[in-house]
Amino acid sequence: MLSRKWWICGLLLCASTINYMDRVTLASVARRVIEEFSLSKQQYGMIEQYFGYAFAVGSIIFGMIVDRVSVRWLYPVVLLLWSAAGMMTGLAGMAGFGSAFGTLLFCRTLLGLFESGHWPCALRTTQSLLEPKDRALGNSVLQSGVSIGAIVTPVIVGAMLTPAAGSWRLPFLIIGAIGVLWVLAWIYITRGVSMEVKSDVAPEPFWQGLGDLVRDRRFWILAFVVSAINGPWGIFRVWLPLVFQDPRGLAFTEAETLGRILPGYYIMTDVGCLAAGAATVWLHGRGSSVLNSRRTVFTICALLTMLAMFVPALSRGDLSVPGVPARAAAITAMMLVAAGSLGVFPCYYAFSQELSQRRLGLVTGLLGFIAWITSSSLQRPLGAHVDRTGSYDIAFLVGAWPCILAAALLWFFWEPKTE
Repeated sequence: MLSRKWWICGLLLCASTINYMDRVTLASVARRVIEEFSLSKQQYGMIEQYFGYAFAVGSIIFGMIVDRVSVRWLYPVVLLLWSAAGMMTGLAGMAGFGSAFGTLLFCRTLLGLFESGHWPCALRTTQSLLEPKDRALGNSVLQSGVSIGAIVTPVIVGAMLTPAAGSWRLPFLIIGAIGVLWVLAWIYITRGVSMEVKSDVAPEPFWQGLGDLVRDRRFWILAFVVSAINGPWGIFRVWLPLVFQDPRGLAFTEAETLGRILPGYYIMTDVGCLAAGAATVWLHGRGSSVLNSRRTVFTICALLTMLAMFVPALSRGDLSVPGVPARAAAITAMMLVAAGSLGVFPCYYAFSQELSQRRLGLVTGLLGFIAWITSSSLQRPLGAHVDRTGSYDIAFLVGAWPCILAAALLWFFWEPKTE
């Protein structure tokens, strides 16, 4: 019988699922929204850019709060707030809600702000519940909810869409309302569980904690690592639904993209995420150190992510695999990229949890801020590039290399250290 801690980890998986469902609903209906409101790709990129900037700011805010407030109460409040912002997005462009672009920008900014609270809350929970040897596995369970959300959202959205204009609004309302069910389950399952911040001393001033962290070389290593893994993941999340439907590219229909291709892609991200967590436990059980187990798994996932550089050439037939049609070869490569691009995250989270025991919220907040500022700043220029050239190739090239550079840093410069 599963212990209470693993049931709570299951709730973290569900929270990640809801978090990502709210996040990717817009990407799933992006083609319709862009056409209905006559948005440019640059404007679409700007909406996602501001989502990321708000996520960055929220990472700092909620990172500080989670070091001082019990996540048992903070978590459900944050989840209800981001669910409300997701529901509001479905009202964009309606009478009384201002311009469509302005409303989308405002709602996505609020969504980013409140969604950022999920990760500090979730990582504080796994840190307090799990032993160090189990954290990579617990984090993979947590992170796999991202994939599940991304898998089911296109299917749910596709089932709700009709040829009628504006049918894209209903998914925002339905998906946003799911958060209430999670809050009720969280309050019930965590009853009697202490999630207070455990410390014998009062929380230190923000600037003192910040000073200690920025003097730690490992913090800057993780700053590069999280920027490197979040950039490709964010780019693919925002642009793949459009890439798959682009008549000059893979040219799948909306029904194929939402019903088959995107779910398949995100199923593979979930496989990669869970396999990464399990692999670290397996390697450690066969004599590898915890540190080397994480670094090995991270490196394998980074190598898979590098396959992204070949996708454009494969899709056009410029690069071929004997006996495999061009489009099938490109999709196969993307499925392997999917597994690697999420598989790196459980290992990164385990590294970040060991950077500081007392300042986990501050650590995740600062690293989240750096990661989201870096990755979100790419969205608007990428949209402008697509408007100008009609090509998405640069997204695959940009997404190919950062993870392997991060792996090199972890092998050559990361040194275990305890407070």
